[in-house]
Amino acid sequence: MNQTQVRPPLVRRAGEPDADELARMLTGLSELSRYFRFQTAIGTPPRPSVLLRMLCPSGASFVATRGTEIVGHAMWAWAPGESTAELAAVIAEADQHHGLGVRMLAVAAADAIAAGATRFLFVVSAANERTIRMVRRRWPDATVERDGAVLSFVAPARLPDQPEERAAVVDEQVRGLERSEVPATVELRPMHAAVPAC
Repeated sequence: MNQTQVRPPLVRRAGEPDADELARMLTGLSELSRYFRFQTAIGTPPRPSVLLRMLCPSGASFVATRGTEIVGHAMWAWAPGESTAELAAVIAEADQHHGLGVRMLAVAAADAIAAGATRFLFVVSAANERTIRMVRRRWPDATVERDGAVLSFVAPARLPDQPEERAAVVDEQVRGLERSEVPATVELRPMHAAVPAC
């Protein structure tokens, strides 16, 4: 690797010990980035209850790190509806628009599929054109309902850019999430069993 190249972030499971560093990342976001992710005020620094929901959801939580710095967060949580998992991600300003968000959503999607999710829910601000385009491009069969300024997309549970996933498809690199970190640039597949959250 060329010394001038920036190393890609590593993705790993998240937990309560990541609260301070996640708060630092969220505090550094622009107001627009915070609004697009949360669609409500979260405080500056973010309230502890917000951090706890992000790090210990009813599904699983992941962070992307560069050294000790958190540069991204993705999670899934059980949502109303049979076997429906809501997916969400937020990326530090300097790391946005380089594909890290999609890669982190793929990690969360793989884990949700392994836990039994058959549908994904994405709740997106109607003003967030970039995320709307990403969902439509990566999950083209998603249906959408509008409720005021919020769009709710529901799609069959599969990894982004993949036509279909079989339950038996397992990638050693995803299983590695149980033990350590993996490069965020690696394509990820479902695991047999989800690692318990916090």
